[in-house]
Amino acid sequence: MALRANNSAPSNTKSFDPVESGNYLARVVRVIDLGLQTQRPYKGQEKPPVNQISVTYELVTEFLKDEDGNDMEDKPRFVSETLSLYPLSNEKAKSTQRMTGIDPSGELDGDWGQATGRACTVTIVQNVSKSNGKTYANVGSVTPAMKGIEVPPLVNPEMVFDLESPDLDVFNQLPEWLQGVIKDNLEFNGSPLQAALNGTTPAPAPAPEPGVEDDEEEAPF
Repeated sequence: MALRANNSAPSNTKSFDPVESGNYLARVVRVIDLGLQTQRPYKGQEKPPVNQISVTYELVTEFLKDEDGNDMEDKPRFVSETLSLYPLSNEKAKSTQRMTGIDPSGELDGDWGQATGRACTVTIVQNVSKSNGKTYANVGSVTPAMKGIEVPPLVNPEMVFDLESPDLDVFNQLPEWLQGVIKDNLEFNGSPLQAALNGTTPAPAPAPEPGVEDDEEEAPF
């Protein structure tokens, strides 16, 4: 099913002040499968590739401002982050902590494809880049939505992109840089997405070999 993001992230042609630090009511609006990606070394040690996703949260009470400084209620603020996916048994993994904040009851059983629309509380922290000196708003933590407080519905349509069943309508709506990240994943060649982009049918994937679940703790980043 094609999903349209009519009010997408702000255009690169105009800059906006980063979201201030603090706690914000939010809902998950977008989950994008980035595929198998290389990782940065940790403490001088190489790390194996890992499957990653991009998660975008719509801050349902924060909006872009018009020229007069008034809220544009059809343009809520977004904040995104990239998560490396680990089994839920790895409680220290950031992906597990985020899923717990979004789905404290565990009914999703770790299925990020079903996470869009879920309410939560996002803590924003501001960080200054060492490379360019700019200040960025990043996700510090995600916790369950506060009880007794009504979380407004999403303004933007939910969007999910799954590399196992790629929807080109969704893919073509993504920013070019994000499309590039997806096509640079280590399993792109011969994938259903490559076949869809080329207008061909991919060969059946071989059955996975049995293996041991990797329970190595995720290095913080």
